[in-house]
Amino acid sequence: MPTLTIELRKQVVAPQLTHPLVQRVWRAVQRQVTVPQRWQQVSVVVVGDTAMKRLNQRYRHSATVTDVLSFPYGADGGEVVVCYPQAKRQAASKQVSVRSELAWLLTHGLLHILGYDHELAKDANVMRPLEQRILQYV
Repeated sequence: MPTLTIELRKQVVAPQLTHPLVQRVWRAVQRQVTVPQRWQQVSVVVVGDTAMKRLNQRYRHSATVTDVLSFPYGADGGEVVVCYPQAKRQAASKQVSVRSELAWLLTHGLLHILGYDHELAKDANVMRPLEQRILQYV
């Protein structure tokens, strides 16, 4: 069985998005969801507004800044891209801590690469409560 690597790459200064937070969220996800044993790597990439807008345009055809994008690697794992400035703005808007918002974005992104979705109401009715259960362990 391969060993799963969790990688954190920062393209912007993001002091509250740390490797221990990523690990903590990952362990919480594993408590609630079965992760394929064949997975080898999960990457978390932290970007700014310009890079996120570019990625969102390229992959989702939307010329806006979004908070998180997820890219499954197929059978091997995936990548979660978090926009740190957007996370900070959303935290302020929701009146929650930046750490709390980041934990939710990481959870949300990880669930997407594990195959969960929320576009349809029936799928959101599965994914949203699952996010809340996972965040209880973060």
